[in-house]
Amino acid sequence: MEFNFAKVTNSRLMGTMGLLICWENNQDEIIQYFLLDAEGLGIADYVSLKNPTKDEAYREEERLMGGLGSDRIRISEDEALFLVKYFGNKNSYYEKPLPGEVNEYIDIINKYKTNLNIEDIYPKICKTIKDEIEFINYMTMRFIAWDRESLRYFSKNEEIANMHITNINGTLLKNTVIPKGNKRYISEALYEDNDGYYISKIAFSIEENKDEFKINSMVVTDKEPIFDFEVFDEISKPEFISIYNINRVDEFLDIFYKDNPFTLKSDMEDCKFFTRFNFNNDHVKNNVYVINNDIKAIYYQIKNEFFVGTYSDKDRNYINKILQCNYKEYLNIKEELYFEENVLYDFVESGSEDFYDFLD
Repeated sequence: MEFNFAKVTNSRLMGTMGLLICWENNQDEIIQYFLLDAEGLGIADYVSLKNPTKDEAYREEERLMGGLGSDRIRISEDEALFLVKYFGNKNSYYEKPLPGEVNEYIDIINKYKTNLNIEDIYPKICKTIKDEIEFINYMTMRFIAWDRESLRYFSKNEEIANMHITNINGTLLKNTVIPKGNKRYISEALYEDNDGYYISKIAFSIEENKDEFKINSMVVTDKEPIFDFEVFDEISKPEFISIYNINRVDEFLDIFYKDNPFTLKSDMEDCKFFTRFNFNNDHVKNNVYVINNDIKAIYYQIKNEFFVGTYSDKDRNYINKILQCNYKEYLNIKEELYFEENVLYDFVESGSEDFYDFLD
């Protein structure tokens, strides 16, 4: 096969990247789509398309990359194949099965030879950070995720790279960045580990050189457990819920997902759940980072009802105007509600089939 082009999202600092490789084989076009997980899974998802239409190729690219909130960067054949090999080897290291039609890419993992290393490609797979608060949030996120690779790259210090506070690849749920002057910061981090939830303070000293930030030192203090109901209070936010009746459910769902391939679809028994993310990760620039602040809307279909959750009046108006304009033959507005905290996701997880019974 002859290499045509490849592109990758510069979302490494969020822990996950989308990689697309396009090949030509005689008269055929073959596109490979890889989801790369830097936090323990390696290659997390894989599909390929042969001679797709433009719409099919677009939908698959959006399914893979649309929810990652990042730019798509053109890379060379060597860089693309290196990423497949590098992340495929992570599957072996962590004893995770390779996804999809493994025979379509296993030779890249086993046989491809390259002189690249992961640090060579970091400038392309990581976004350019121009703000100190954003840098502290990302480094706190990488520290909680026990991401030695990123800490090493952004500190050039093996001692910092080996620091950790979690038992596994933890998840940063909320972080408050407090400036202390002279490029010193405190992160007040709320995170999930394999044995519960914790809060901790992490002190950073950083420097900026040639428009790049670097960690000079880190100190971790005050690790304390926190109850799950306290976590909910910390990360919950007001929610607008719009409820629609659906005509021709299956037809509507098919059209809705084709129109919105960038949403994350979760198939459940007799219902569908979609998450729509913002098209950027600007929430990481805020002094107070909250993990779910990248969500623009959630959609939940159960029976002939369609629930839409949004988190600002602006998004409520925008999302519902689109629905009522584009799907007016399928959707009829039934009710609009406002809650002081998240409700819709709890309803989804509850397994209840009646929203009003759930509220009672």
